[in-house]
Amino acid sequence: MKNCLFIALLAVLFCTSCKKSDSFNNDVAGCPIDTAISNAYLHDAQEIVYRNILAGAKVQGSNQVQFNQQELNKVLSAIQSVYALNSPQTDTVFNVYKIHAFKLYVLNSIILQVNVNAPEIKNLINGQPTGNSSFDALMAKYGFTYNNYSEFAPTSQVPFFSINSNTWYNMQALVPLFKQYSFITGAQSNGTAGDGNNITYQINGTNRILDFSIGFGDCPAGCGGRKIWEFSVDEHCKATFTKSFLQ
Repeated sequence: MKNCLFIALLAVLFCTSCKKSDSFNNDVAGCPIDTAISNAYLHDAQEIVYRNILAGAKVQGSNQVQFNQQELNKVLSAIQSVYALNSPQTDTVFNVYKIHAFKLYVLNSIILQVNVNAPEIKNLINGQPTGNSSFDALMAKYGFTYNNYSEFAPTSQVPFFSINSNTWYNMQALVPLFKQYSFITGAQSNGTAGDGNNITYQINGTNRILDFSIGFGDCPAGCGGRKIWEFSVDEHCKATFTKSFLQ
């Protein structure tokens, strides 16, 4: 498989995106989000919202497959506000280092553990619908496909393969839907290993705190240190550069 199997321990590395407080509860109405920022940082916002869901924070739509747009907008408008500062610090994080959230989670890919002898699985790996109308409808609804040209066919010794979509989803809500079929013996969201540059997002009262960081050291094994630029965005989307520091 091209992506590593998700290792639960890695989630601890990114718990810094958890909320400090649940008092920030508005939908940032009136805070603009440019199309360019929305397009460039949509996956960052989805990654950050998903981290918060895993951390147990109060996130609207945490039990829904599609990410709640208001939650995404809270993150996107904060990034927009920081970008609009047009300062030496924002030039560093947006233009020099082009920092994005590290994609620990692959939110458009699911690893399935299957019964390789089931006719449904044999059909799927041969490039055909499984024949189970409910499962095939689920695959179609969320745009998932199995690529029998790029995937290794599952075996009795390694009964796994991944299915992929062009759309990113809340895997906490989606993965259980694939576990309800007799020919699927397990399912989990795909993931990556390692570390790298990152954006973390926290709530402190009515302020949103964004940390943009570059990692250094042996980042594929876990970065040995970080240079961090911290920004605070208030409820009116006014951004302030707070500090930079080494960690």
